[in-house]
Amino acid sequence: MSEDPEFTVLVTSVGERRIEVYQVARAAVRWSLWESSRRFAQPPVNLPGEVPFREAARTVAALRAAGATAGLRCGWCARAVDPEVPVDPGPCREQRSFYGRPCPASG
Repeated sequence: MSEDPEFTVLVTSVGERRIEVYQVARAAVRWSLWESSRRFAQPPVNLPGEVPFREAARTVAALRAAGATAGLRCGWCARAVDPEVPVDPGPCREQRSFYGRPCPASG
């Protein structure tokens, strides 16, 4: 088990530039444009797989640049995290890691 949590990318709205959002999704998770349009038809959508924070933050930035509303969800505590805003250091609904440490998203 990793010492650091992994994150899921959550898309809550596609926006008006759908094709650009679909292309970002295609690059991130290898969905076809058809598969992207099918999945994004009823948001919110979690992109499959959990990835390290930096990779997830890059994907969120690309989705936002394409016009989507997107964010991250911590794989340890399930808390929504905005990669551009410092995380609230207060307690979370943490799941302790294998090493007994609390979720690092808690500050």
